[in-house]
Amino acid sequence: MGLKNLFEKRYSVRSFQPKQIEKDTVIRILEKARLAPSAVNYQPWKIYIVSQGETRAEINSAYPKKWFENAPHVAVFTGLKGQNWKRQDGKDYLMCDVTIVTDYFVLAATEEGLGTCYVGAFDAGIVADALKLKDEDPILMVPFGYISEDAKFKVKKRKSVDEIAVWL
Repeated sequence: MGLKNLFEKRYSVRSFQPKQIEKDTVIRILEKARLAPSAVNYQPWKIYIVSQGETRAEINSAYPKKWFENAPHVAVFTGLKGQNWKRQDGKDYLMCDVTIVTDYFVLAATEEGLGTCYVGAFDAGIVADALKLKDEDPILMVPFGYISEDAKFKVKKRKSVDEIAVWL
């Protein structure tokens, strides 16, 4: 699959089959995600794959939406505090780095034929407690799984190149 085709194929899925994903498939996705660039190559992240049990129930309570609970897996992307680069003016690149690895994960999952959805509007305190995080900041969650037959693909509305690019 070409890169443009992959970008066009990805969309926010909110309807999943209850089927578990094979561990080898998840490992292939993680192998691709780990290739993500980061500022000064510090790679200040961890990825938690949460599928079932008490930890999953706690994660679900951080974002109590039925469609989220129905996803067979959730990847939680955390930033490792103090292990990231900061620009000379103090600009912290932790969120940027974690977002990039999340993007790689999402695109790799799409390539595997899986659905994903970025979730940022969750209770970070609940997630941190559920995962027993100490020096990590939960930044994004991505529910993922096989796409349900009733999932609805929406044509993406995107600004034109003329609206986003400035030529100098």
